[in-house]
Amino acid sequence: MNHRTVILAPLLALLLASFSLAARESARPSVNWPSFRGPSASGIAEGYPTPTTWDVEKGKNIRWKTPIPGLGHSSPIVWGNRIFVTSAISGQEKPELKVGLYGDVTPVTDDTTHQWKLYCLDKNTGRVIWERTAHAGVPKIRRHPKSTHANPTMATDGRHQWRAGLL
Repeated sequence: MNHRTVILAPLLALLLASFSLAARESARPSVNWPSFRGPSASGIAEGYPTPTTWDVEKGKNIRWKTPIPGLGHSSPIVWGNRIFVTSAISGQEKPELKVGLYGDVTPVTDDTTHQWKLYCLDKNTGRVIWERTAHAGVPKIRRHPKSTHANPTMATDGRHQWRAGLL
């Protein structure tokens, strides 16, 4: 056995082991959904069955329900056992939100003080772990009647949460 074979054999074994480990890691479903459309912005949660039917009243395919005040259209993000959602809470008792098909798209007039909130929930129970007020104030722009002031989806690296378009 020559000197070159003695050096290359362990390096080749280490390289193959690292490829094998990387393949196993990539084949394992991700538990994190760190931003809009999830890992690599693919929109796919590989390895998890997707319910195709549910019934809220009977609780079919519903793990838990947690009331969150305000209006929010951003997608939730997930990191480990935590789910993060946003909401914009108007100073109005019943803020206007129109759904469905119609032609009137006049912006909503709501010059009350709003609270932009971030909620952290337990993924298994839906219990609110914590909530933070990111900002409080009167919105600088009016929103579309089908929209909310909590539209942009956050992103996380597991330590920090970012949200664009806060105001």
